[in-house]
Amino acid sequence: MKIILHLLAIFALGSLSAQSLAEPFSGTEPPRSIITPYGRAVDAQSGNSAQSNYVAKLAEWVISEDGREYSSSFAVPVWWLNRQVIVRVGSSTSSYEVLVDDKVVGSAASGATPVEFNVTKLAKEGRHTLKVRQTDAEQNRVNALVRAGVQPKIEGIEVICQPSIRVRDILCATTINNKGEGVAEFGLVIKCDALNPKRARIGYTLHLNDTTVLSRGFKDVALDMRREDTVRFMAIVPQNSLWSIKNPHSLTLDIESRMDNRTVECLRHKVGVRAADMAEGQFCLNYQPLPLKLGDYNPSQPLAEQVSNEINGLVIPAYYATESLLDSCDKAGILVFVQTAIDTIPLGESIRRGGNPSNDPFWLETYLSFNRAAYYTTRHHPCVVGYAIAAGKSNGINIYESYLLLKGIEKRLPIIYEGAGGEWCSDEITIR
Repeated sequence: MKIILHLLAIFALGSLSAQSLAEPFSGTEPPRSIITPYGRAVDAQSGNSAQSNYVAKLAEWVISEDGREYSSSFAVPVWWLNRQVIVRVGSSTSSYEVLVDDKVVGSAASGATPVEFNVTKLAKEGRHTLKVRQTDAEQNRVNALVRAGVQPKIEGIEVICQPSIRVRDILCATTINNKGEGVAEFGLVIKCDALNPKRARIGYTLHLNDTTVLSRGFKDVALDMRREDTVRFMAIVPQNSLWSIKNPHSLTLDIESRMDNRTVECLRHKVGVRAADMAEGQFCLNYQPLPLKLGDYNPSQPLAEQVSNEINGLVIPAYYATESLLDSCDKAGILVFVQTAIDTIPLGESIRRGGNPSNDPFWLETYLSFNRAAYYTTRHHPCVVGYAIAAGKSNGINIYESYLLLKGIEKRLPIIYEGAGGEWCSDEITIR
């Protein structure tokens, strides 16, 4: 496989300089799929977050002269009280911190993946200031190598509100039965943030189309503070409705949460049901061998022009793997390997002390955190069929541990590292 490794100037290790590397993400929520809450089912069905009374209407952004601080304000209405208020930052070209009313609520060593901050304790009724401030130090030796000429930028900032028992994430795993149908197992991860035990009824409806329902039901959950439970259900998906590169079909999952006999949250989630696996070094989609023909994503070229008979998939660095881009790959049937936003190429290949950070334990938690975030924020997309640990050709303890981490949470999809050099830190899989 020949993969042209892009120099991730905006997200490589240079963005770590001002962050405590023992804790690359501070004050953040666990990484998850993008979830947009609505108060009514009809609003969730519209898919327009501007219609949600649980997504804050932010004031016009004020951007600092150097482009490194974004300031705005948002209002907390009375119906947000006793709920969870979460600030989501979609991406940033460097490390950053989030402030509410000039109080730091958390920080992130990388903006390559969406990061969420729970600001409930500060979000009292009324109007609040919100700032996202980039924090990296330009004099850092790593920054000097990989950030030259990069323009500061922060995108996708939202403030959302979820109930005290909320849908934290949505999971789907699929097998194929002997009729070629998909056996889809769904998991709705429910979390309680209340100080006392709470009960909720979680209802779900999985639609094949406007007239066909594949699964419908509900489950009552009772949770103590900080506890989680998973509402599980199954659905049989017809063979011709499975997601594939030739038929990138999607289903619609509607979720309604009720507490005290009233609706507190509605969600709509697009789901592509497919089984992706490896068998004897061969990638398989829906239990059928499918040659992986990967190219490198080029942000300056239209997506449709990057695939052909010679290319059916792209290696996309985490910074470029935005929700909108992956949605486009879902709809177009383009296979994707997400490459974690770690680029060690500018730092040489030496694994001696002071050499490449891939073999420096000082950077271990950073490697693990970045790989974990890349996985959990993109796994819900059917187009994502593999992960690349980093860009670079240097092995070391951090690469090995990152591989073990990903293999521990992902049992089916291939995990690769181009610099493995035949070592065990990359799955043996045929890629053309």
